[in-house]
Amino acid sequence: MAGASPQELGHMRPSISKGSSSFVGSGSGIYFVRTVQSAFSRNYRRESEAVDDALVPGEDDRLQTGSPSGCIWYPNEIIQLPDTHPSHAMNFDDLTGWSKQYWDNWHPPFPFLHAPSILGVLERVSLEGIQSLSTVDSITVRSILSISVADRRQMPPTRGKLVPSNLVFNTVDDAISCLAPILLQPSTVASLQSLVAIQLFLVSMLRLNAASRVGGLITRIAFQLGLHRCPSRFQQFSIADADMRRRLYWAIYSLERYLSQSLGLPLDIKDDDVDVCYSDKELHADDSRQISSVQQPHDPRLLLLPAFLARHGYIKGLILELRHKSVLHRTTDQDEAAHVDSEISKWWNEAQDLLDPHYMETEESGGELSNQGNISSLKESHKLLLIVQKHESTILLNRPVITSAPNSSMFASAMQKCIGASKQIVAKVYQHLQTGMSEAGSRDGRVQNPLCWPGFTWCIWMSGLILVYAASEGHYSVQIAQRDAERCIKILEILAMRGSVWPGACASALRDLQKALTSKFLNGSVDISQPGQSPRISNPRSIETPSTSSNALQSRQRQEQITGFQFAGTLRGNESVSPSVANPDFRPMSSQQPSQLAGSQNGRGNHRPTNAASQPAATSLQADQFPDPTLLGMNGMFDMGEQFDGVGDIFQLMDASYQLGEHMFEPSFAGRH
Repeated sequence: MAGASPQELGHMRPSISKGSSSFVGSGSGIYFVRTVQSAFSRNYRRESEAVDDALVPGEDDRLQTGSPSGCIWYPNEIIQLPDTHPSHAMNFDDLTGWSKQYWDNWHPPFPFLHAPSILGVLERVSLEGIQSLSTVDSITVRSILSISVADRRQMPPTRGKLVPSNLVFNTVDDAISCLAPILLQPSTVASLQSLVAIQLFLVSMLRLNAASRVGGLITRIAFQLGLHRCPSRFQQFSIADADMRRRLYWAIYSLERYLSQSLGLPLDIKDDDVDVCYSDKELHADDSRQISSVQQPHDPRLLLLPAFLARHGYIKGLILELRHKSVLHRTTDQDEAAHVDSEISKWWNEAQDLLDPHYMETEESGGELSNQGNISSLKESHKLLLIVQKHESTILLNRPVITSAPNSSMFASAMQKCIGASKQIVAKVYQHLQTGMSEAGSRDGRVQNPLCWPGFTWCIWMSGLILVYAASEGHYSVQIAQRDAERCIKILEILAMRGSVWPGACASALRDLQKALTSKFLNGSVDISQPGQSPRISNPRSIETPSTSSNALQSRQRQEQITGFQFAGTLRGNESVSPSVANPDFRPMSSQQPSQLAGSQNGRGNHRPTNAASQPAATSLQADQFPDPTLLGMNGMFDMGEQFDGVGDIFQLMDASYQLGEHMFEPSFAGRH
């Protein structure tokens, strides 16, 4: 039966600049964020009521430059060279080592570059220097090496040569300024690849608005080059050219879908305008014999991961069109939602085969498994990406229902689906980090398979919000929600090591919501229903309301119940809340005392992330693992400034692009040589 669609709304903000504005759409989750803050509005204090309760990770690229240098790298990551320095004072092994993280982490899901050709370019750099390259090749090399340097922040430190500064983007503006020379040249596949490389660098650094603007340019050039048409339909393309065009298009498509959802913006690419076949499912060859007789330029199994990510992008587009169109056109029925749900299940039933360690092997006639092409199985971080994408889709489809249809069977069903998906995301990511730290012998969160994909920040942030909100409304255990929220905070603190303020900001907001949930629970505003009973909200009074003796007794009983579950430990931020897991008290940023790790506290007890420059952290790593002992404080946590003062103020971060300084995203070099 047709009816009104769940009504999540976007948010339009005025800019400091006269006549300007900024919009973030409902697909980003902003409406749910504001709903959660409203649910806790009685249970935390703030000095100012004029708070914009909006936070979307990644919307941070319009910040005013607050650092004289604007450099995004630490001194132990690159070596500053003057422009006149001969940049070819390196060998080929150095360049391949510096770029290894890109090929391991980013090339498998987004294979828009031809790796042998890029290796040839790197060999030329080792012999003649980067100044010998064309503009397009130079930009591509700098993008690859910049991404690799950022990836190493989340990995155990190793000794080796530092990357020369002229081989990377030293500022975000440096990367964006490279667009101009490309636009002055005729559009080619090579120039489009360099643009996608710039966009991927911006995405990897969580500069999503900048990446989205570059994406608009990329989309128009892709249309101009005809990448939205299947190359197998045209005889003018060789097999290798057709393969590269297909790989490039699906990388563009997947990134476009990610950015559209993250920022809540309309889709740039409409599926009914495209007929490009997936890499593993060619539909435009004359017949099956032609497909089998064609010599593939590589093993087609290598493209299964990007193919499934592209299919997930298609599902994400379906959800955005279903749930987040203009309100005037946002009508649907349950059959449409059921169709999208079936697409999610179909995708997962096929994608989960990639998680099988023997999936890349083929069965011979004797029943034995053989890996003829010596194709390795997926990295653990890429397997985790597929798992998280599945549960992310469930949240995207059902979250609008829990904000617009209370006290209905649809609401109850959607709430439990969101809770289940959120629990799976948190558990899988947390276990990945636990296993990685155990294998690496690390206690600071650095692992060999780091969480490089920026979407992990959004998924963990949204999962934490859902679980805390569900507990506050009586749909989920308060104690378990507190445990899960604490895990979310630890994961976000690890993600903050990459250098973006957003994971740390989300962790700070979740910690304050933890406190608000505690206040709401002790205040009697949350009713812990018995199994089989419907949850209900009782006594929705403010925390400042005096308690009767009976209410005080109930409050003490709740406190005892919480303490028995080690709930009080979560409020300090670092003690274990789950004795059943290995290494339950891992400290993602350092081995400091809890008060140091969580950041300083203001007079109201609200945590602020620790300034890495002013308060170097003593990590569990040995000092000789870094060239400079003062760099031991590099833990990804940046000074949030005086404008952030608790859970109320943390929701101002959606306006960070107009309020914050660039120093929040950069290491402080004051007092360093």
